[in-house]
Amino acid sequence: MSSQIKVFNNEIEIGLRILVIVEYIYPKSFDIEMINYYDYFILHTKDVGGDESLHADVPNRFGELVVKRDLIRSSLKLLMTKGLVEIQYTDNGIKYKATENTAPFLDTLNEEYTMHLQNNIKWVYNKFKDYTYDDIKIYVDKHKEKWGSELSYCTIGLINE
Repeated sequence: MSSQIKVFNNEIEIGLRILVIVEYIYPKSFDIEMINYYDYFILHTKDVGGDESLHADVPNRFGELVVKRDLIRSSLKLLMTKGLVEIQYTDNGIKYKATENTAPFLDTLNEEYTMHLQNNIKWVYNKFKDYTYDDIKIYVDKHKEKWGSELSYCTIGLINE
């Protein structure tokens, strides 16, 4: 078993972004799919009509929406064990929400990356706040070719879900 620590795309990095999202949308809650979409949007704001993206516009970046689901699940479990996110069982499925500890925790972070995330979530939320889950799926499907997408067998499931 390897004891290597992943510096990028690990539970803590994704967890930070999840916290920024759920804190900003509070008291609303999101399911894993909406967290996944918003995570993509706050990293790649240029793809959705915003200014320069926080992460590079790498080829095939659309695939991030598929490969990050398990990592988001792991991150949510970690955040719940720390009391930073709570689970909600709703008629529409399982959703995740900020807790009373989320804002104070984020207030302790003042590095540039976190500040960019917080600015980006404000912009993204204002753009998509009136979109339903289905509206966002349609939006993503309509624009995915512009996002460095090469359709493969692994992304077809996401598109047709």
